[in-house]
Amino acid sequence: MGVNKILRDLQKNLKKGDKKKAHIHCERIDDLLDKLKKKESKLKKKLAIEKNKHKRKQLALELKIVSLELKKGAKRRNELAKKCK
Repeated sequence: MGVNKILRDLQKNLKKGDKKKAHIHCERIDDLLDKLKKKESKLKKKLAIEKNKHKRKQLALELKIVSLELKKGAKRRNELAKKCK
C-alpha cells in the first residue's frame, strides 16, 4: 500500500472520531499506524543505501512526511482512546 493511500485512510478514520455518533475504528487506526511505522523503517533503510543525490533528497522528504504524519496520528489516537471500545 502506498504512502498516500495509507495517509488518506488514516485521516478518514481519525476524522470519524470527531462525530459523536460515529463508531471509531480503533483497530483500523492502529493497523494504519503500524503500516506507517513499517513504511518509515523501509524509507530509512533505502535512504541509508541510496547514493544518488536527487533520490536521497526525494526519500528524505518522503521520510519526513511519513514521520510527521505518524506523530500526528499517534497523538490523535491517544486523544480518541476514551471513545474506543
